[in-house]
Amino acid sequence: MVNEELLWVLWQHVLFDVKDLCTVTGDPIQISYAGTMNRNSGPDFNMSRLKIGVMEWIGDVEIHVHSSDWYKHNHQNDPAYESVILHVVYEFDKDIVRSDGTILPVLQLKYRIDSNHIRNYHYLIQNKSDIPCSPLYHKVKEVVSEQMKQRVLVERLKRKTDNLYLQLLNQPDWKTIAGKLIFQSFGTGLNDLLFERIASNIDFNWIARLSYSKISLEALFFGMSGMLNVPFRDDYPRKLNKEFEFLKSKYDIESVVDYSEWKFLRTRPVNFPTIRLAQLSALLENPDWFTLFSDIQNFEQARVLFQNDVSNYWHTHYRFDVPSVHSFKKSGKDFMSLVLINALIPYYVLEARYYNNADKWDSIFSLLETIEAEDNAITRSFVKKGMKIRNGYDSQSAIELYKMYCTHKKCLSCTIGHAVLRNEYIVDYYS
Repeated sequence: MVNEELLWVLWQHVLFDVKDLCTVTGDPIQISYAGTMNRNSGPDFNMSRLKIGVMEWIGDVEIHVHSSDWYKHNHQNDPAYESVILHVVYEFDKDIVRSDGTILPVLQLKYRIDSNHIRNYHYLIQNKSDIPCSPLYHKVKEVVSEQMKQRVLVERLKRKTDNLYLQLLNQPDWKTIAGKLIFQSFGTGLNDLLFERIASNIDFNWIARLSYSKISLEALFFGMSGMLNVPFRDDYPRKLNKEFEFLKSKYDIESVVDYSEWKFLRTRPVNFPTIRLAQLSALLENPDWFTLFSDIQNFEQARVLFQNDVSNYWHTHYRFDVPSVHSFKKSGKDFMSLVLINALIPYYVLEARYYNNADKWDSIFSLLETIEAEDNAITRSFVKKGMKIRNGYDSQSAIELYKMYCTHKKCLSCTIGHAVLRNEYIVDYYS
């Protein structure tokens, strides 16, 4: 069955037979420009340039499976559709009369669509694979894949920074934005919302006042996390609790997370929120953390940001009052890469958007290419299909492609899906 989504793509890319193209009443049609797809309310395509009969038109195009859908969708009562110059349908079954009494020109595509396009579309939509085009991905030209990777990467980076971008427009406090991004990146997925909640209740402009004392900064973070609201055996957490009681009265702060909300299961001990909070306080105890962060141009510079060590207590513990075998809790290369991807890159994206700096995007892409690719189920799945995952640029693109396109079967919004749609070899996969 043909649906409107398929017809949109066929019209947008003129993927149909245009020989002797004409309306259902026989008026010849020439397509100079199919138009711009409209993602909002109103006709499907705007600013289309067509020649119908002897007249040249610039206006809107509306697309339906059946011409009678015009009335089913109640377009006859919507003034926005008075600008439609051509009704493109799969099957013509009814004349459409404009408000002035004239008949709306109709182009029927039913006998002009290559049957392989319809078959390919059904293959993509009905394929139960997590990546619908996976059996044929290796046949798609690499340039097509690379174009889609860059497109979804930009979409991902903009989507992930939209909320902070609005905050910047209201109040351009770059240190607070940097602090929030760093905090959230330390949540490592399972606890990032809790880290974000703590960050939203901290004034990063007075963090420097506590940097003189490691115990004070740790007390602030662990206290706001709700992890100090229990009795302790060890001296270290007792000192933290005592210091937090002092900070509460001095800065009018409280715990913003309940201890029961933290997730420790299904994660390695090195990723426990206790360890990440300790490492976070070590990073932010450097009074120059914001300058170091915002000036990073490569991975080696990033190492300087992570050079401060956690308190000795954490070398023999992963949780309060629970001793463990001694191990240094330095941030590893993989974790530093994640912080760069989830904090520094979004920060640079915000700069590019706020200052409308196109050159900044090139530096963002270049920096991502210096960061190691993420190794997870999604990236491994794409590698098996033939996609090259060489660095952070590739892995971030693959994650966005999978989450926002593949899992929603938005194949017709994907240039890779378009490439599959236009080829004929899918018929070989049908039994």
